Amino acid sequence: MPELAERIRESVRHQHFEIIASLKQLVEVNSHSRNYDGINRVGDMVARFMPGILHRRIITDRNSVKHLIFAGSELNGKPVVLIGHTDTVFPPDSKFQNFMEVGDRIHGPGTSDMKGGIVVMVFALRVLDELGLLGTIPIRCLVNGDEEIGSPHSLPMIKEVARDASFGLVFECGGLEGEVVYARRGIRRFKLTVTGKARHAGVKEGPKDSAIVELSRMILALEDLNDPEKGVSINVGKISGGTDTNVVPDNATALFEFRFWDGETERAVLDRIGKIVNNPDNPQCTAKYKCDHQRPAGCPVDGTDELFSLVKNAAKDLQQTLGKERRGGTSDANFLTNMGIPTLDGLGPVGDLDHSPEEYILKQSLFERIELTALVLARLGGQANDRSSATEPRGKRRL
Repeated sequence: MPELAERIRESVRHQHFEIIASLKQLVEVNSHSRNYDGINRVGDMVARFMPGILHRRIITDRNSVKHLIFAGSELNGKPVVLIGHTDTVFPPDSKFQNFMEVGDRIHGPGTSDMKGGIVVMVFALRVLDELGLLGTIPIRCLVNGDEEIGSPHSLPMIKEVARDASFGLVFECGGLEGEVVYARRGIRRFKLTVTGKARHAGVKEGPKDSAIVELSRMILALEDLNDPEKGVSINVGKISGGTDTNVVPDNATALFEFRFWDGETERAVLDRIGKIVNNPDNPQCTAKYKCDHQRPAGCPVDGTDELFSLVKNAAKDLQQTLGKERRGGTSDANFLTNMGIPTLDGLGPVGDLDHSPEEYILKQSLFERIELTALVLARLGGQANDRSSATEPRGKRRL
């Protein structure tokens, strides 16, 4: 094992207890996306955990949620961007609130998505600081508090920290075989509203201008757009409308989402959605739709293969195995690749069943991902003195 990799591993080994204790502290504070106080408490912990050498800035959004930016020296080149989030999907009244170690697993809300990833990011930086390397690595970190709802308030901050960046690293959970994520589907979420004409359901016979009937036709047409071969998924997830059984409904709404792998597919399916909504079967009914949330497709860009090769070589030197995968869910990595920044996601610990009461990570992978991230950052920052790094990619995007 190269000398730098050994030094990093030894530093992580000495911090095992503190790493687990820090994760436990984060997990046991509820930080649902609408629990603003909980998000801020977790953010305050992250700020305390971060190395003091980093410059720090707190931006408070209109919901009083704190988003944290940390930055190192940028004298040595374009920065590497690190992104993680403190919010989770579990509300304060959820029964799933506790941190629990069971065998080789750690269970708890956010262990996988993504308080475990926050711990990886923080302790990788702490290791580099302990080894005297952090001060010369150009990095910018964003820890936001609204990722699970689409990063509506932190998106300008993502664009700010990613400006002129060389590479991006995002700390959602790793795949079950240790994979990192090199591509993600994009998403659009819509609210569809149909208007009909109300009347007494039992008095007048003949055709009726039911908003619910028209919405039902549109739902079936939307669901017919699903195309697994092209990676297109449409899901109508919630419907409402009408007032009572004896009233022909004059209003009905549906919430649906659309996922896609690339911009060309996105545009083609959006055109078909528009034709469905703008051409109701019943001319007495009208319909409109509005996109409430979107993330672009997270397609690989120039430099992604170079970044993956560097990360894979670092994993090899740490005696870890590493693959890559495409993932159907979205993350803030989508925004980075849309800006043309080579990005890898899934650098958090290996985990599964996130967004469910069975969410977990593999404990050993928490330590391994800290080692990997520290070595990757050292090499991206030009700090690798071991000879193995001479074979790594040194292309035009090298810092």
